[in-house]
Amino acid sequence: MAPKIASKNFGERHHLGSTRGPRQDARGCPGERKYPYIPQSPPISPPLLSALRNLCTSVVLLPSLMLPINAVSPVMAQQLRFESPNGGQNLGSNTGSSCTGGIPATALRGTGEAYTLGSGDRIQIDIFNVPEYSGENGRYQVLVDGTINMPLIGKVSVLGLTIDQTANQLRRAYRDYLQRPELLTVKLLGTRPLQIGIAGEVNRPGSYTIAISTDTEVRLPTLTRAIQLGGGITQAADIRCIILTRPQIGKVTIDLTDLLQLGDLSKDITLRDGDTIFVPTNTSFDALERRELATASVAGDPTQPVNIVVVGEVTKPGSYTITRVDENGGLLTITRALQAAGGVTLSAEIGQLQVIRRPKAGPPQNLQVNLRELLYRGDLSQDIILQQGDTILVPTAANPNPAEANLLATANFAADTSRPLNIAVVGEVNRPGTYTVAGGDVRATLTQENLTAADSEGRITGLPTVTRAIKIAGGITAEADIREIRVLRQPKSGPVQTITVNLWELLETGDLSRDIILQQGDTISVPTATNIDLAEAPQLATASFSPNSISINVVGQVVRPGLVQLAPNSSLNQALLAVGGFDNSRAETKEVELIRLNPNGTVFRQVVPVDFAQGLDEETNPTLRHNDVIVVNRSGLTRTRDTLGKVGGTIGAVASPIFSLFGFIRFFSIF
Repeated sequence: MAPKIASKNFGERHHLGSTRGPRQDARGCPGERKYPYIPQSPPISPPLLSALRNLCTSVVLLPSLMLPINAVSPVMAQQLRFESPNGGQNLGSNTGSSCTGGIPATALRGTGEAYTLGSGDRIQIDIFNVPEYSGENGRYQVLVDGTINMPLIGKVSVLGLTIDQTANQLRRAYRDYLQRPELLTVKLLGTRPLQIGIAGEVNRPGSYTIAISTDTEVRLPTLTRAIQLGGGITQAADIRCIILTRPQIGKVTIDLTDLLQLGDLSKDITLRDGDTIFVPTNTSFDALERRELATASVAGDPTQPVNIVVVGEVTKPGSYTITRVDENGGLLTITRALQAAGGVTLSAEIGQLQVIRRPKAGPPQNLQVNLRELLYRGDLSQDIILQQGDTILVPTAANPNPAEANLLATANFAADTSRPLNIAVVGEVNRPGTYTVAGGDVRATLTQENLTAADSEGRITGLPTVTRAIKIAGGITAEADIREIRVLRQPKSGPVQTITVNLWELLETGDLSRDIILQQGDTISVPTATNIDLAEAPQLATASFSPNSISINVVGQVVRPGLVQLAPNSSLNQALLAVGGFDNSRAETKEVELIRLNPNGTVFRQVVPVDFAQGLDEETNPTLRHNDVIVVNRSGLTRTRDTLGKVGGTIGAVASPIFSLFGFIRFFSIF
């Protein structure tokens, strides 16, 4: 058995280095000249004293044989003092949370838990007035098996012990060797990295090694830091019921709501080695809370790309990779995702969008989104925050609302109206066919059509509407039925939609919802009117969707025959007056002939009696169409005179040589 430095059996003790006993050397070992003065104790024999001195020397050399320890700023045990509950007992249920089972987080708040030692930790042991065991000579690193090798007493297990518990254990171990073991202190020099597990609704679940900062004091990693290391929580996370499992205690339920909303740092629990964190899936959805959560520090890296899918009634459906926060600080919301997909089409049912979310655990969640509330009432809660793997489904509207389509077209998540559209215009227009149109103001003639961009103030003055498309196609004809114009639209799914457009309501009431906005692939069909109301002709002639002018060819007995440009729906009398009227000396002023080439290739011919006092009338003064031909024939007298003139001319041409011969003879008869 090793000799005792001081034994309780010796009775009254004195601190080491007392002048009443034998002198100790600088290492705290007994000297040669004096023996410890301990009343009623026998003197130590010289051989035993020499052996004890040699043992003390070997103990002092022991620290130099240990693993090298980097010098760090020491942290006293008092700085890590947390009074932890006795291991693993059930402290009650969390009545303040929706979570069930587990220990509430209040069990840790105010009492806490001291840092416990483990493999890799570095400590320093100091014994008052015993430098051989103190300072640099008293530095140890906890070995893999959780022990430290101490002089005299050998291996001591400190695994799972706090600093105070370690000090108490060493005091008990050295009680037989120290006169005042209570003067033995332990402090923490350096900590091992913590091994933390995190799972559930975080972007990168897994096992993480977290270093502990010991620059001035030990700062243990917190719950929020671990969540950040895990890539941040997802939008499906239930922050009210985070479960922390600690080997020494069990499961602890943590509610981070007060931390995010009130800044209550007590909810940000410090972690220990071996802790596991589970973030459960939220079974309910609060859009405003999700938006607040997206801006929290636990939401993860804002530059982290997010993969989402957008399908249905959008211009470019497919998969997209978008940063969680854009350069302007905008969050990845559903409207931003729709913008990335080219915007919603006009066939979209924006009141019934679906976001299919696949949480880390449990079945997929189906979130209903009503963007109509966003457009009409500015309800930002409908513009929900997206997360990794979300799928946005934009359904097709069963009954498109033209009035809503105009509002939708100006929304920031609608398709870009400046992009060219391929459409077709057929029926009662002057130039039916396919056209490429784009947003902007319209300047249309029968020879050139342009759609310009928005003006300098950003106002969209030329959305690609029905009237603008008709204008590009040369405008409506005089026989167009503007009350039954049809727009045929092929949605992304389902049958072709037919939208009826009544442009007469637009002219009568100024209802712009009648002039619906077009989208890619639309076909406009302008039917033929079965009953033409001539009283409407003047109003139609000035409509924006009528041609700027029509070309009429007037031939025959008029003052200025030829091609003339007239306003749409001009009458026959107006055409005659435009060319200067009849040539009264030759024209048949009672009637003219109207010739019209129909779209099917047939020719329409009508003899129209002329009465300049007559108003619009399909029999006596019909409205004209583009490229109509008016023939003004010669009067009967003119025809007779012209015929006689031709006969007389023929006779004169025959008789002229004869008369010329007789004249020649008479000329020579004179001589």
